Amino acid sequence: MDFIAYLDPLSNLGITSVSLVLYNGTFITVPVNYSPKYVSMNINCSLPVYGVYLGLGGYQPYPPEALVIPGSNMTYTLTQGSQNITIPTVPGFNYLFSLIRIISILPASVSIGSYLTVPINTEYSSINIGSISTYARITTYVTYSSNIQVTANGTTYVIVTPYYYVPINNLQNMILPATSQPMIMLTGAPWINYSISNCTVINPGIPEITPWTEYLLYDPKCTVNMSIKQITISFVGESLQELQCNNVFLVTQDGATMNLVSNVTINPIYNRELYLVINGMKTIPIILSSIPTQSITIHVPLITRRDISTKDLLGNSVNTVLYINDNGTLTLFTNNTCIYPGDYDVYALMNGELMNLGIESITQGSSLSIPVFLNYTINVVLPQECPGLNLELVVKYGDERYVTPLLGSNEQVSIKDALAGNYAQVELLGNGTLLYQYALLINNESSNEATITLSPHIINFVPIDLLGSELPTAVLNVGNLYYVGPGKYCVPTNSTVGMVIYGNDIYIVNVTKNNLYVRIWTLGPLGIKTLLIIFVLLTLLVLIMGILRGLEGGKDGSGDYVIIK
Repeated sequence: MDFIAYLDPLSNLGITSVSLVLYNGTFITVPVNYSPKYVSMNINCSLPVYGVYLGLGGYQPYPPEALVIPGSNMTYTLTQGSQNITIPTVPGFNYLFSLIRIISILPASVSIGSYLTVPINTEYSSINIGSISTYARITTYVTYSSNIQVTANGTTYVIVTPYYYVPINNLQNMILPATSQPMIMLTGAPWINYSISNCTVINPGIPEITPWTEYLLYDPKCTVNMSIKQITISFVGESLQELQCNNVFLVTQDGATMNLVSNVTINPIYNRELYLVINGMKTIPIILSSIPTQSITIHVPLITRRDISTKDLLGNSVNTVLYINDNGTLTLFTNNTCIYPGDYDVYALMNGELMNLGIESITQGSSLSIPVFLNYTINVVLPQECPGLNLELVVKYGDERYVTPLLGSNEQVSIKDALAGNYAQVELLGNGTLLYQYALLINNESSNEATITLSPHIINFVPIDLLGSELPTAVLNVGNLYYVGPGKYCVPTNSTVGMVIYGNDIYIVNVTKNNLYVRIWTLGPLGIKTLLIIFVLLTLLVLIMGILRGLEGGKDGSGDYVIIK
């Protein structure tokens, strides 16, 4: 299989070493096409290859166009030991690389320092040394290091050919060596377009610096024009979703300012340093060390509203509006608002109420606890009956009002989005009149239900006449409630006075006690009947006594009867 890896030629990074990793953990070196910006190789899949190891380090950038010249060959002969080789400098030129040809007379063995150095070819051949023909191993290395150490055990010949370069724009007054055989190197990049005129493309048999590198025969008539394509940058946050931040500005190296609400385009030649400014306060520097394609994605540690969750006190997901307190200004936290991970003073808006959650640590995947219950159940118990009334249970919470008939001694009411620390007003109505009310504090414990007992004031009403007889038609009036005759009745707990009505008479009474005995200045039906009986009995008694008295006074011996007139 073919393997290719490359970096941006204008980056300050370089591939410092290349190895294959076998499944047993062994590292082996194989011939590759190599530069600190580009590696390509053909991997033999018959080997137990686990992967490719690339060492990365700092390395200077290459110019888009350069003039390249080869230096003079340097030859060394080794039989035993090491040879340190330093590449000489050429005035006005930069060191590019060296080709090292090592000829080992078998069975000699050779090693070479691996930093910025890899083999690009190995072959076995018969060679003539003087009049003697012998068999040798010939390995060609490329090194981008200016200091080389070769260690040999046996007869070894080392031939080093250095190459140098200078940017095209620095050719003014440049004096080229007469035997230099110069060539033009177009380094290339995915965002560079070249157009050439009167130029000859050549293959000098030396490594390519990038996948887009071309070599041209140097000719004063050769002209090269270069155009730069704008590259597109997408920014993704901690959740790897594209960021669109209304509160973040991107400042480029050339001073341009853009709002981070979509992809941005920059010139890759001049804009390698970017700055993200969040809310005009925090700044995140971004150094584009490598731009290997025409569009890149940059991960920045920014968080939006979608990156965190909010839960109620029982751990249920709850949808709420969040605000960040930014030096006294509440900033709405949305999917289009970005913040840097850290500690923030957070507010939540729910049911029209703004709650301070305090200082919260906000990172990717954070879960904020909102002091609320999505569903809060109130169990209502009415231990005593209220005869003669149509009872209703009313629960008021915020702008919501829950009304349900109370047909028995128990009832349940569920309220939505109940905030801990708030109160729910529970009312018992009888025929529309408030009998009892209770302010229920919603606690922040782990339970989402509460039980309350309704205890309206019950009066034992006993109306009696002057003779102590109960008056069944006497009326007890408390507020809008009317009760006829004696009995136990529910009256509003906040009532202190009432009226007892009997006929045309009205009595003001105290209704704060449990027993209400009222003596009416009248005789009830039973009292009137009793008086009639007594009157009849007295009348009969008077008549009998009169008759007896007449009989005693009217005897004269001459008659047998008394005439009563």
